[in-house]
Amino acid sequence: MLRLIVLVLLVVNAALFAWLQANPNTLQPDREPQRLSRQVSPDAIQVLPDLPTSAPRAGKAAAAAASTSATAASAAATSAAAASATAIGAFAHKTSDAEIDCSETPPIDGALFGTLKTALVKAGVPPDAIAERRQAQGGTWLVYLGRYADPLVWQQKVDEMKKLDVKFERVNNPPALAPGLSLGQFSSQPDAARRLDELTKRGVKGAKVVAATPPIILLHLQVRATDPGWRHATAGQRFNSCPVDAPSNT
Repeated sequence: MLRLIVLVLLVVNAALFAWLQANPNTLQPDREPQRLSRQVSPDAIQVLPDLPTSAPRAGKAAAAAASTSATAASAAATSAAAASATAIGAFAHKTSDAEIDCSETPPIDGALFGTLKTALVKAGVPPDAIAERRQAQGGTWLVYLGRYADPLVWQQKVDEMKKLDVKFERVNNPPALAPGLSLGQFSSQPDAARRLDELTKRGVKGAKVVAATPPIILLHLQVRATDPGWRHATAGQRFNSCPVDAPSNT
């Protein structure tokens, strides 16, 4: 049996050797001359060299430079915006804190007052920046009791003032106040009002302040504004500074 196996192996080896001799390229699979015949323009093929290792670094440097430039531009824009906002805020603060100047005319009549006011409004002055101030000049005020057409009533009031030790005078003029009693004559209404308060506390009843001689009312036009440009609309009208704490009506 062993002899038979050895004989079979020898026959197989002999057949394999004969086949290899008939096909010598079988032992060199990496050599395929038939592929060379199928190549198209093999001389046009170029082998490119490897990129240098510094190329990625250059790309990173360029990207970093671009990022830095963008950051700087953004910072500059932010700084410019902040400066602009600061300037606008300063302008608004300056405008809101501007001192309002008050100017008024010398005494004028009602017709000129209306003409000036209309011209100022047409020139752009806000109506609430235009006011009037009325000033009473002259006149006489009385602390007055009366009028007593009945002589008996008249005499009763006289006796009453004597008991209270209040000085008085008979009023004969103006006719609308006669007959009556004057408990004091004053050149200003506030002074007469103070005297009335004093007499009321002393027990005088029924007295009041009246104008014996009506005062002359002087009319002033006032303008309150920060920009004096409104003056060109007043046709050369003279203006003075407003009196301190002078009352006015808009």
